[in-house]
Amino acid sequence: MRAARLLVVAVVGLLLAGVLYHVLRPATTTTTTTTTTTTTTTTIAPETAQAGWQVASRSARGVVVDDKMIDVGGVYFRAIRLRARTALLRWHVGSQDPPTRTGEVPVDAGPAIDWASEGRAGVVAVFNGGFKVAAHAGGAMVDGVTVSPMLRGDMTIAIDAAGHWKMGLWEPGFPGKDFHAIAYRQNLGPMIADAKITAAAETNLVSLWGSPLKNSPLQPRSALGVDAHGNLLYLATMTGVSAPQLAEALLAAGAVEGMELDINPYWPIAGASSAPLHAPGGYLVQIPRSWHDPAIYNTGWVRDFFVGLAEPGNWHCHWASAGLRAASTGAVAQPLHEVCAAQSAPTTTSTAAG
Repeated sequence: MRAARLLVVAVVGLLLAGVLYHVLRPATTTTTTTTTTTTTTTTIAPETAQAGWQVASRSARGVVVDDKMIDVGGVYFRAIRLRARTALLRWHVGSQDPPTRTGEVPVDAGPAIDWASEGRAGVVAVFNGGFKVAAHAGGAMVDGVTVSPMLRGDMTIAIDAAGHWKMGLWEPGFPGKDFHAIAYRQNLGPMIADAKITAAAETNLVSLWGSPLKNSPLQPRSALGVDAHGNLLYLATMTGVSAPQLAEALLAAGAVEGMELDINPYWPIAGASSAPLHAPGGYLVQIPRSWHDPAIYNTGWVRDFFVGLAEPGNWHCHWASAGLRAASTGAVAQPLHEVCAAQSAPTTTSTAAG
């Protein structure tokens, strides 16, 4: 009897031990790694149209050039605006002025648009420069060649190797240590400074604003300015106006800095194309009643002028030239080439499942 009880107890003990083993045994865990690949992308807002302005040229980036007519006391000025985010700028000498020796200035800054270089980007705007060197209205430099000495206190447009622009007085510190210019163009003192008409522009002294025909202060005039967003503004009218009227037009266009360009009927010449031109073509937007078609800049002109170009459609790319080297002497050609930034690399992440 006693042996039977002991047998029962042993069997029960074995059964309990088996149950406890299954209940208390360690759980089995598995770890799996999954890899996901993501691409970092940046969305850049395109340059959009603005009410009151007519779009002249577009690219994949959006608006490159737009224009409008500005009424100042019944006189209409043609305003052409180059957007800072989508356009770049170059400056050229003329075949007669500024006077240079044959071959002194490289072809990229010569008397005609350099279609081999500038045509790659696409020409979107062209417009006249300033007074003749003989007028002593300011200096100029291009591609390392000083074609006229710079004058302290004169308003200056500076252009760097990437075609970016900056406007200000030629004083110590301008255009800044981080702005490496390949071209400068001056023309008289400031008309607009800190978004205000200067005292000199308000006086309308003929001696301050050029040598008008028949000594009349009312002449066709042109001007250049920069607005609060860094956009470049060109203005001109073929109606006879005073210096204060030109300054008022600059202010109405939104200029925070501004300078006069050439005057008198023969010299204000400007145009904007309906699409970037990669070969000689026409300019749909012009100064009403201008004496010249701006297509003259396609093949060569006697006076200096500016060329506006379109940036590449890819926001990660831009046009640039070599720039000037501090140790270099003489001319340094500045043909354009496309520069693209590296794209963001894919990233890998891991997750563990239990």
